[in-house]
Amino acid sequence: MPTVAADSHDASDDESDRAYQLVHGYDETQVISVDPIAGDEPVEEFYDARDPDGQSRSSLGTSEYQEDDKSMLMLYEGPDGVSLVAVHDKYHEDRAEGTRGGSLSWTVSGLPEDGEWAVIDDDPGRIEDDSHDDRFYIDPDHREGFSETDGEPPGRADALLSWEWSTGETDGVAYRGLNQDASITITPGFNEESYRRHDDQQDASSPADGNNGTVDDWVAIVPTDDGFERMDFHHTHEPTRIRSTSEPTRLGEMTLENDSIDPGEPARITAVIENPGDTDWTHEASLRIGDSELQSQTVTVPAGEERSVEFSQQISQTGVYEIGVDDEQRTLTVGDPESSDTDSEETTDEQAPGFGPAVALIALCVVVLGARHRTNN
Repeated sequence: MPTVAADSHDASDDESDRAYQLVHGYDETQVISVDPIAGDEPVEEFYDARDPDGQSRSSLGTSEYQEDDKSMLMLYEGPDGVSLVAVHDKYHEDRAEGTRGGSLSWTVSGLPEDGEWAVIDDDPGRIEDDSHDDRFYIDPDHREGFSETDGEPPGRADALLSWEWSTGETDGVAYRGLNQDASITITPGFNEESYRRHDDQQDASSPADGNNGTVDDWVAIVPTDDGFERMDFHHTHEPTRIRSTSEPTRLGEMTLENDSIDPGEPARITAVIENPGDTDWTHEASLRIGDSELQSQTVTVPAGEERSVEFSQQISQTGVYEIGVDDEQRTLTVGDPESSDTDSEETTDEQAPGFGPAVALIALCVVVLGARHRTNN
């Protein structure tokens, strides 16, 4: 059975130490850090595509992650490396209990050169004529593991994957090759926006009329210490990037403009975010006083470059504060601490120093100055 622990099998240290993130949206503001589901079996067995009724295959191995009318996206790490896995909808042994199926397509770019298609559900090579519902258009440079393709994808895409599935079934794919630096972009088409959509004139009240249901949500499967959670992507019509790196972004130089300010004067901090890796990476920088997060900024740093973020925080109460970005902090003196009322500086475990009734004592005038670009020479 799959587990959450990344070291539950003989994966290499390089793979286990890798960082992965799912970055969603045109503005890249939804960032999900994710570890692969880990197991001792190859991803083909984890997916476990079967043809129980002799009609169409479904994924039985991913049943615990499936939900009706949802498309699940996850990472899986087996003995042969890390794979991107997608499963659409939920399998029902009694097909009449399932949804009316659906349609969904992906336009994919950024596939790694050494990757391979571990599972194609349903592989067009299984059907001798041109009557198959699923269509897969794969660039010649990315056909490893693909027995047959419907042609080349449009434009500069690496692949166009188009699925249709019927009542009580699932569809999906597993692509192996994320144990290397990678940035894969998926632009989805859900339901009517899919590349191919089954005849919508079927009787929607009849369970037998499949393929024309709807997929309502796009969901990331995120392992946790005691299982996993499902995290919805904000939009089903915007792209998601799956990124893998052995060297994620890190905090570089951090500068506190002044280490002593007057009450009500803003404290200004500049932090440099470095990306030593070969993959673009999205970093969420947090401004903190003590253990309390006051602001955050999300910035995408191209591979081998750096970006700067600037914060401005107004503090009205006299005192000495530890302020900084992420885990790096500096000492900031506001006014003359010796003249402040000792009672007003008492805190609880749930408050940052000097943050009593916070609205009255500290004016949290958040001024996000954005990301200032700077490139290494």
